Amino acid sequence: MKLHQSIIFSAMTLALTSTLNAAPLLVDSFETANMSATNADGFRWANNNRTSVVTMSPGPTVVYQNGSGFWPEAGGKNWSAYSGQHSLRFRYPAGEYMTEQRFSLGRHYPDLWVGYWIRVPTNFAHGSQNNKFAAFWTNVYDGAGDITWQTRPTGGGSAKLVVQDGGTSQAEIDAANNFITVPADRGRWMQVAIHMIPATAAGANNGTIQFYRRWSNESSYTLLYNKTNARFYEGGQGIHQGYLMGWANDPYDEETEWLLDSFTVSTESLINAATATSSPPAAPTLQVR
Repeated sequence: MKLHQSIIFSAMTLALTSTLNAAPLLVDSFETANMSATNADGFRWANNNRTSVVTMSPGPTVVYQNGSGFWPEAGGKNWSAYSGQHSLRFRYPAGEYMTEQRFSLGRHYPDLWVGYWIRVPTNFAHGSQNNKFAAFWTNVYDGAGDITWQTRPTGGGSAKLVVQDGGTSQAEIDAANNFITVPADRGRWMQVAIHMIPATAAGANNGTIQFYRRWSNESSYTLLYNKTNARFYEGGQGIHQGYLMGWANDPYDEETEWLLDSFTVSTESLINAATATSSPPAAPTLQVR
């Protein structure tokens, strides 16, 4: 059961969705095709950096890229959103390193959940080095209050997920050794839910970092990573900013596109604890949506 509300912001409407176990601060479904808004707490998307809002209606079309527009795309692109008509595209041209979408939450949150649906590229093939997946920080990026998620190769184009607790100078910790399997996971939508509680002081090592994931044909989340002695801390403040995707240290050989939908920020759980499992389920059937 879902209860739906809407709230008007200065430049657009972000859908606020309440569920039985969570009351998100915001959910941006990108259906307004506008990323220029702010909410009462000051949430704001940064400029598009090789990202854009796209649709398949009437055909593959970019409808927002640092401003509203209508730019049809040739070449048979499939930009079908997970839900609705719009999603956020991350475009990595062949041989290029950077595609990133930054955001500011507008205030500091001492206990925060961030979730979204993301589609593995239909031609995904991980290179030999690390690629950024997401990062969140309290005051300064890549400082003591930073959490960085990255992917690393596992062979044959597949990838594992690693995390760094307290900046990229910290050791990488394996979070999921079978995060994306090639070719089985190409074109599949996954929903991630990331939970973060900073430590209470420098050296306290009592923070929380959790990463949940479920594929689109799964009814329950799998807890891929759970750390309850996290060290990330800076200035006694909560999570304030972040980015999605980012630098690919080994650029893709072909133009590669990720799609993201239903970006969610919440101070309450985004998953139903009763349905979260701590071990991976059996390999599901490939499902392209």
